[in-house]
This record gives sequence, structure tokens and C-alpha cells, in this order.
Amino acid sequence: MKISNILSTTSTRDACGVRRDPTQVENRGLAWVAGAFVICPCHLPLTLWIVTSVFSGTAAGALLINHLFATGALISLVWLAATARGFWYLKAARRMS
Repeated sequence: MKISNILSTTSTRDACGVRRDPTQVENRGLAWVAGAFVICPCHLPLTLWIVTSVFSGTAAGALLINHLFATGALISLVWLAATARGFWYLKAARRMS
């Protein structure tokens, strides 16, 4: 079997071996981008309020409230990673079709 055949068949499969459709990959990318929009740094005051409210009264809440800048940086990094992942899926869907 040629290497190009192996690469072309594995590029349309998930890690568990399930075949992916370009529409499914595009939908997954859109879901990642929409989810990243929820934790966007422009919503950081609201996000910080929600996160600290959810974890209030716990050790995690005390950690978050006492380290707001680190919490904001962490939320921003998670947003960046989720946005990049979403765009990666969208690019993969375009390559597949």
C-alpha cells in the first residue's frame, strides 16, 4: 500500500477510526468558535463575575478572587486555544471538500 493512500484515508478519520464528513467537521469548527465567543476576553468582566460566583465559598473561588489578573489571563488563553481549534476544524473541512 502506498504512503499517499494511507495518508489520504487517515486524514478523513477520527482517532477512534470513525469516518468524518466535511459537513460534520465544519459544524464542529463552528461549535468551537461559538463556544469561544462565550469566553471572549471582551466579555471578561462578565465571565470573571460568573466564574467567581459559581466557585464562591470554595477554595477555587478564593483562589480566583485573590488572583483576578491570573484568572483573566487563563480565560484569555483558553479563549485563544478554543478559537484556534475552531479555525483548525474549519480549515480541515475546507481541505476535505
